[in-house]
Amino acid sequence: MRYKDFYVRITPDKSIQRVDKMGNEILCDGFMIRIFADENEQIEIDNFSAAVGFEILENSLAEAEQFAKDFIDCENKIYQIDSNPIVT
Repeated sequence: MRYKDFYVRITPDKSIQRVDKMGNEILCDGFMIRIFADENEQIEIDNFSAAVGFEILENSLAEAEQFAKDFIDCENKIYQIDSNPIVT
């Protein structure tokens, strides 16, 4: 998926580790989200997971895509700084 100036790869994941309300480590369904600066996905600038019941409400690609877009919107300024190194 392309969003703004970034390329996003979203893949299902069935073993995302989280801590529940009782303090127990649990494995959750969800998605691995990788952000790239280039169309060929050679320059990865970030990666993170979205677990059902934690970062996203339901196990759907649409929910994961919206989460990725929201994340990019929040981090956009940092991403642009990181993906455009200063040449001296």
